[in-house]
Amino acid sequence: MPTPGVPPPTPRRPARAWAAEIDQAIDAVVDGAGPVAVAADAPIARRIAFVTRDDRPADAGAWLPFGAEVGELSADGDVLRVGLGPATSLTAERARRAAAVAGARLSTGPVAVQLPDGRSDLVPALIDGLVTGCRGIGPVTLHVAQARLADAERGRLDADVARLARLLVNAPANVLTPRTAADWAQRIARRAGLGCTVLGPQQVVESGFGGLAAVGAGSANGPHLVQLEYSGTDPGSGPAAAPDVALVGKGITFDSGGLSLKSPAAMQAMRMDTAGAAAVLAVMAGLRRGRCAMTVRAVLPFAENLPGPGAVRPGDAVTAWNGTQIQILDTDFEGRVVLADALALAASARPGLLVDLATLTYQAEIALGPQIAAVLGRDDAAVARVLRAGAAAGEPLWRLPWAERYLDQVRTPSGVRNHPLHDSGRAITAALFLGEFVAEDVPWVHCDMTGPAWSGDASGDGATGFGTRTLLRLLTAGAGHAAE
Repeated sequence: MPTPGVPPPTPRRPARAWAAEIDQAIDAVVDGAGPVAVAADAPIARRIAFVTRDDRPADAGAWLPFGAEVGELSADGDVLRVGLGPATSLTAERARRAAAVAGARLSTGPVAVQLPDGRSDLVPALIDGLVTGCRGIGPVTLHVAQARLADAERGRLDADVARLARLLVNAPANVLTPRTAADWAQRIARRAGLGCTVLGPQQVVESGFGGLAAVGAGSANGPHLVQLEYSGTDPGSGPAAAPDVALVGKGITFDSGGLSLKSPAAMQAMRMDTAGAAAVLAVMAGLRRGRCAMTVRAVLPFAENLPGPGAVRPGDAVTAWNGTQIQILDTDFEGRVVLADALALAASARPGLLVDLATLTYQAEIALGPQIAAVLGRDDAAVARVLRAGAAAGEPLWRLPWAERYLDQVRTPSGVRNHPLHDSGRAITAALFLGEFVAEDVPWVHCDMTGPAWSGDASGDGATGFGTRTLLRLLTAGAGHAAE
């Protein structure tokens, strides 16, 4: 089932084309140099008019058969009407979904955009949808009222960042390896003015990241750990000792399950397992353009989980960066093991808020379906902050309980185990496992986005870029404070 507001899967690209397209997407995020621009209103005949069912004229027959339902289109000369459904149930998610349908009809040149009155909160989602839906036929300029221009630029940034995340996830695993992921992170850092530190396979081992080292040990493409630093809008401030926000993303560039091998069918789309890290990396690329005033640190563990020589075995014990021993009972429960190292490192800086994104458990999708991400955390205020940002961004999130009654499924006499030895409640026990690596006084939120990170079958480009818009609401100028 297609995810609302996400273009349908496209035919696969030749492998050699991926690098160039990702590089172009990075430039679009950093410089705003994408194929769709926004500008102030101008006298233009071509017009896209967003209308709700409440906007219909008294003589409703004048619009028949157009009923202004969500995503419904009606062309009348130079005007394309786009339905938004009932005004009372209009959300950012529905607005973006409707606009994406209209975006597929955009062609080269300028077009005026008539936005609904009194709903400035929806302007980013509407522009985001138009840009996301555009098929890139040629340069397009969306003209909006001067008063809406800043919100329109925010929507364009949302679309550009989500596209970069989608490209990184969709890239075949022989294109996006842990090494090339680190290379693109370094390129983003150079282009976007970020501090960047990369640890290669040997440095990962020597620095004590035992979980990441173990998961990546079965692949010839060894693990890498990337740290990015954004210093806020004051270029002279330098990285903060305690960042306002720290972000962690799961970066398993391919997951075979390791020695606990997945079935062939379950492996087909496993390039999606880097969706959390891709979302964080794409957001970091857009912070300067979004005039983020906060200091932000990102920790991204990249690894390939393969059953090759040196692969970690079920029953092995490894030591995480914070000294906690992890018993690995199932090598297909690798995501929490690499996140353990990354969260411990991120939490050690005492950030004001720590958020991790991961395609961690299928049980989150079983509980909430394919379009809603699970959110867990022990800090109610931090969880509420993320949920509000998700609602404003039009990304559906739902809180699952922080149930410490299940801690005995995670803890062992010598540390923790990566498998709870139970078949139920695994989205909860996965979060409890991660919580063992974050001090209780650090505000921390875990987002399990297994369902909404991918749409469609494994053959197409099914990445959705989920999570990027929520993080941008938390971090970028004005929006982050509004979400608190």
